[in-house]
Amino acid sequence: MLEYKNNFKGYFKLLGGNLMTQDIDVDIDELKEFIDTLQYFQDVMSDRFQAVEYDWNRCDESWEGESKKRFTSDFEEVYDRTKRTLTAGEDALEWLKKYYQILEDFERF
Repeated sequence: MLEYKNNFKGYFKLLGGNLMTQDIDVDIDELKEFIDTLQYFQDVMSDRFQAVEYDWNRCDESWEGESKKRFTSDFEEVYDRTKRTLTAGEDALEWLKKYYQILEDFERF
């Protein structure tokens, strides 16, 4: 798989050397704003998630009984889903940032 490395002309030469001019229907400013908003959301959620993890670990040490077992099962399920969601958000951010960079390079080309 080819990786994009800030070499727009070289990238298209590798793809066959022909670059047809066409409009890309993306508002680059809106895309940048979305990326910034998603980054902020990811940062806030990660911070809050770490705080909940810390509190849960403290609570887990002192809490005993049947109610703890029921809650632990539910908490671990939510924990796993949240962790997967945050990972998916990080992957999406990485892809969007690369896409944004390609669009910026295309505008300069």
